[in-house]
Amino acid sequence: MAMAVNEEDAAAVKDILVDGENVELTATQRRIGPGGSITTPPTFVCTNKRIIILNRATLGIRKDYESIYYRQITSVRLENGIINGSVFIRVQGYDKDKGLLKNGREEGEIDGLRKEEAQEMADFINRMLTEIDGGNYGEAQPSVQREGGADEGAYIYCSKCG
Repeated sequence: MAMAVNEEDAAAVKDILVDGENVELTATQRRIGPGGSITTPPTFVCTNKRIIILNRATLGIRKDYESIYYRQITSVRLENGIINGSVFIRVQGYDKDKGLLKNGREEGEIDGLRKEEAQEMADFINRMLTEIDGGNYGEAQPSVQREGGADEGAYIYCSKCG
């Protein structure tokens, strides 16, 4: 299944791509409907390394970028309505989201997408998380084992979590 890439949106982020980074999928928030933005809807560009949120502020004269690398994402959730869909992304280290995905919760919401775009984006992000995690994303992780006689309640450093 070929993923949808809008060439104009891909060109808009071309200057901030790093070596070896390719645009794989683009989606733009709807102008009309639940979650839509009438004036300048944001565009979401999924590359093979990160999600780039492109916000064309001031009627497209200025562009703001926000990047979320896949290795920072801890979970992805999809909600579909009759016409629109929303993708919820939980990012490691974010307490309350203060970026372009404002909703006051500990996960960012990409809303106002066409249902098919939301499904395609959620599937793509999950596929990228699985690749980054060596195929273990979503599986139960082994518990931390005490070594060297660590006392009960002692802090044990986990190289994955910190």
